[in-house]
Amino acid sequence: MGEAKKINYIHYFVVLAFCFGFRFLPPFAGITEYGMGVLGPFIGAIYGWVFIDLAWPSFVAIIGTALTVGMSTMVTACFGNDTFAILLFASLAIGAAVHYGAFSWLAVKILSLKALEGKGYLILFTIFIVAWLLACSNSFVIAFIVMGFVTEMFKQVGVKKNDKLAIFTYLGVAYQVMRGQILFPFVGPGVVYVGAYKAAMPNQPLEVVPYLTMMGLMGIIMVVIYLLAMKFVFRVDISPLSNYKQETAVPPATREQKLSLGFFAAFIILNLVAVVGPLKPYLSKLGVVGIIFVLGVLMVLVKNDKGQPLINMEETMHSSNLSMAVMIGYVMFLATNLSTPATGIGTAVAMLFQPFIGLPPIVFVVVVMVLALIITNFANNMMVAVVCLPFIINFTSMIGMSPMAAVVLMFIITEFALCTPAGSPITALAMSQELVTTKEMMKYALPMVIILFVAFLLIGWPLANFIF
Repeated sequence: MGEAKKINYIHYFVVLAFCFGFRFLPPFAGITEYGMGVLGPFIGAIYGWVFIDLAWPSFVAIIGTALTVGMSTMVTACFGNDTFAILLFASLAIGAAVHYGAFSWLAVKILSLKALEGKGYLILFTIFIVAWLLACSNSFVIAFIVMGFVTEMFKQVGVKKNDKLAIFTYLGVAYQVMRGQILFPFVGPGVVYVGAYKAAMPNQPLEVVPYLTMMGLMGIIMVVIYLLAMKFVFRVDISPLSNYKQETAVPPATREQKLSLGFFAAFIILNLVAVVGPLKPYLSKLGVVGIIFVLGVLMVLVKNDKGQPLINMEETMHSSNLSMAVMIGYVMFLATNLSTPATGIGTAVAMLFQPFIGLPPIVFVVVVMVLALIITNFANNMMVAVVCLPFIINFTSMIGMSPMAAVVLMFIITEFALCTPAGSPITALAMSQELVTTKEMMKYALPMVIILFVAFLLIGWPLANFIF
């Protein structure tokens, strides 16, 4: 048996102090008493995720916040959303692929392709591009699926827990998915972002073609920059991918593997068709969870080679990761409630910009982008964009920059939320994967975000000016 992990009760005390004591401090910087009751548990949860684990700090933060907002509200906000349900029931849709080794077979098949064999960075590039392009359908589902596949692939090639390869691949998938969800301005979160733009600039229609051009070019460029940073800055050892060789021909997939991969493919296709296509009116009513239930029902009716159901619902549900689900449930509450007017936190964020208004316009715009980068790692991305847009738009005319160019830059910057689990549910999902720990992920996420941000400004700023 392994050595028992020593408990440091100081970390537990700190979490409890923030979750239950912070609310009694005098409100400051425009934050309301209600906001103090929400902010304290939020800080305590982040501390606990780093120094303890995922589940305990999340439960304590939920209890602490409930003292302010009410437990019924917390239950609805944390556990009454599609994201939590997806985590709880996703095993019904992809459990058979894991149980019968279909993901492992698929990973070996991909690694043994002549076009990819021995080319670790090309494999990662392919994974990142796929995650980026598919994220517009349902970013959380795509992130869940891609990260699950990555985990199975890494197990095949012998990647150990907290290896840099695992850390930066999960972070990379999260980064690509977050950017992919705003790739198109007419589906998913892209619609919400464009709605904020229209509210700020009602008399200037969105330039769709330049928007798509900018998002597409920067999407590919930033994938390449991310991989270059992995190779030359962080010296990530990708030899497990590059050196993997299948000595014998990959055996044909078994009947169960084919069936489970078929259901897995159906899961992805149905989620895409639910966004666009003739079945959208029907599938959109079912939603992701409804699609999962339909597939789960069908998979019980299909028999394996032993004459038993392809999946056993009771056994399959045991593979659900409760710690991950509870943490992301709490993050979903933060995403929708942390920055509401009742907390005053949005007002406090806006006040951060006031001392910098006297700076030269171009310096002020850069400062706004830096502050947006910092805040988006702790607050709702949409809130950050909405708060920053008026400042950006007012000052762009002074530096001869198209307001649309600055707005798109701001949209992209708010998707750099990789530093903490609170930055985005996608990041929370990445930091809760079994091959990494939250502490190690956060340790490497910060320097990577700084590198990406600097590269983005050096390339994205002139490119945006040229396109718009």
